[in-house]
Amino acid sequence: MRPVATANAQSEPQFAAMVDALAADLDRRDRLMDLLREDHPVYDQRGAAAIVRMRGWLLVALARAGVSDAALIFVLEELDTGVDAYLVAAAARALRSYPNPTENLAPFVMRALTQIRYRDEPVSFERYGDYAVSSAGTSPVRELLATLAWLGPRARGVLPELEALRAQGSGLAKKFRIDIDRALHAIRRADQVDEPATGSCCAPPAGLGDTVSRPLDSRGGVETIESLVFEDHRGDRIAFKEFFRGQPSIVVFFYTRCDNPMKCSLTVTKLARMQKLLEAQGLSDRIHTAAISYDPAFDLPERLRVYGQDRGVVMNAHHRLLRATGGMDALCAHFGLGVNFIESLVNRHRIEAYILDAEGRIAVSFERIHWDEQQVVSRAIEVLEERGSCGGTRAQGAD
Repeated sequence: MRPVATANAQSEPQFAAMVDALAADLDRRDRLMDLLREDHPVYDQRGAAAIVRMRGWLLVALARAGVSDAALIFVLEELDTGVDAYLVAAAARALRSYPNPTENLAPFVMRALTQIRYRDEPVSFERYGDYAVSSAGTSPVRELLATLAWLGPRARGVLPELEALRAQGSGLAKKFRIDIDRALHAIRRADQVDEPATGSCCAPPAGLGDTVSRPLDSRGGVETIESLVFEDHRGDRIAFKEFFRGQPSIVVFFYTRCDNPMKCSLTVTKLARMQKLLEAQGLSDRIHTAAISYDPAFDLPERLRVYGQDRGVVMNAHHRLLRATGGMDALCAHFGLGVNFIESLVNRHRIEAYILDAEGRIAVSFERIHWDEQQVVSRAIEVLEERGSCGGTRAQGAD
């Protein structure tokens, strides 16, 4: 517990000074990435607004220091799921410091632009904590358009979407017309000179898609969690070993009070889609699914049931929405969850899905950026067909 107390002893100005020092030190810049982990002690018991300021300043520091392959996933995560103007703008600016741009980055920028256009507001990167006070600042839309221009011909895949956004009624203010035209001109340059887009032949950056996997670590064991008791959407109690042993399972995490529609609500909706894919292949009884709440004190059975029902989730003996009756410590330790709290309320979390093998061990994980439903189901079927194997992989994301 000592690291938590030490981290919490830092004031925000002290945190900002530490981040600035790390960004200026070539030998210590990797620590910036460590500070972006949601479960880092520095965020414990902080309010949501403070975390926005802190993570935003980290992204600003990355923009100055340069985004490494290892740090790229954190930047893409904010573009993929972010709804806060300051964080999205900082992520867009940080991405422009990445030294190996490819066409795989353009869809993240375009999705962010589509999502944030109705939430656009002025932001500033001049000083810590002053992100919304400078009239001479920028905005997430302006930063995202600048990033598309930076990508240039590599962003040709999103050209039709950008052209559609330029049309009237697209949700973008007329003041951005020059920025849009600048991005369009930069993207079309390859068409004008008949040159191929750079990067089209290259492998995706680290952390993109399921091409990146790594050996299962020590968190795969079940000894410390097998007796943990859950309560499901009907109020029935069941132990971890009763539900998650005997067959593979797909597990996602969420909580009903989440106010980011790109995270928990979409995660549970995608779980419902995966259930349909399993049903279509006759595997509904052979692969379990579970959505486990980050917020067990609030997410009582009736809330779980209504939340799942509203999103089309099948709920029965093989497919359940669960809350841990003994709290979150054991779950966080077992799965290595990317979540932090202020008292019992979540203050920041990533999106994450897991495939457990028939022994309840973590076989595959999908973290930070949105996962494809068919991809997860396909990997779960592979785990089903490899019953008895002790191996495992972790995919799509970073610790």
